[in-house]
Amino acid sequence: EEEEEDVDKKVPASRAFTPLTPLHEAAAASDLPTLLTLLENIAIAEEEGGEEEDYLDIINSRAGEKEMTPLHYAAAATTTVTSTITASSSSTDTSMTPEKAAAAASCVTALLTQGHANPCIVDSHNRPPYFVAANDKIREAFRLARSTLGESYCSWDDVAKVGPALSMEDLQKKKQKEAEKKRKQRARQKAKKSKEKAEQKEMEEKKRLEEEKKQKEEDAKRIRHGLKPKKKTSGSSSGDNVCDFCQTVCKGKKRSQMFQRLEYVYCSTDCVRKHQRELMAAAATARMGGGA
Repeated sequence: EEEEEDVDKKVPASRAFTPLTPLHEAAAASDLPTLLTLLENIAIAEEEGGEEEDYLDIINSRAGEKEMTPLHYAAAATTTVTSTITASSSSTDTSMTPEKAAAAASCVTALLTQGHANPCIVDSHNRPPYFVAANDKIREAFRLARSTLGESYCSWDDVAKVGPALSMEDLQKKKQKEAEKKRKQRARQKAKKSKEKAEQKEMEEKKRLEEEKKQKEEDAKRIRHGLKPKKKTSGSSSGDNVCDFCQTVCKGKKRSQMFQRLEYVYCSTDCVRKHQRELMAAAATARMGGGA
């Protein structure tokens, strides 16, 4: 019995969490229409006799495993109310769609400017709502609200840890700057592609001229050796299996399998002899001409 009592003492009792309110759930889901309706209902209840403190208690109530306010949930933009939010601050969810980020930012704006939520309240990890903002768009919403509500609204720097106030004019300038940056980047990419295309064209032209020069030199050499310029044949891709004398394509044969003499190849011994006779005749003619 004593051992059982010791075991019971070592096992901590499960911690009870404050359940999420509909406002928490709407903020977590980035459900702006529902959130605005809830804020309106809370405001109506206050006007009908409720205390302002009760109103703010609802807006700023902490709930859930991490004891977060609706503003925390809106900033974190979790897809479900049970999503785990890491303890690291100012993380950015790169997988968040622009639509989701815009909806979450709108919820943050509504809670601050219409619900007068307190951005200084921290969760169980001692993080203010701004620290769990999942996206730059959401962080901008805090800074825009700071500009709208004024510096006297709360301790924006020391406690809320919100970035510098951002006006719509500042935001517009920022967007224009980003657009200009993208425009210049596209222009650089276009210029780079044009340059690469021009260089490629220049290389191809240079290669073509070199091939033409090489072909002319080869043709001139063949003429000197009593051969006609080599024709382009459809039966041979490289021309290696073409008889240098009669220019017949020797299908199924490699250059090494053909008859060879000097640096030329032939389809038959007949072509070898004919070319040899022509070379001898040309040499004799040259000697006679030289002797004259």
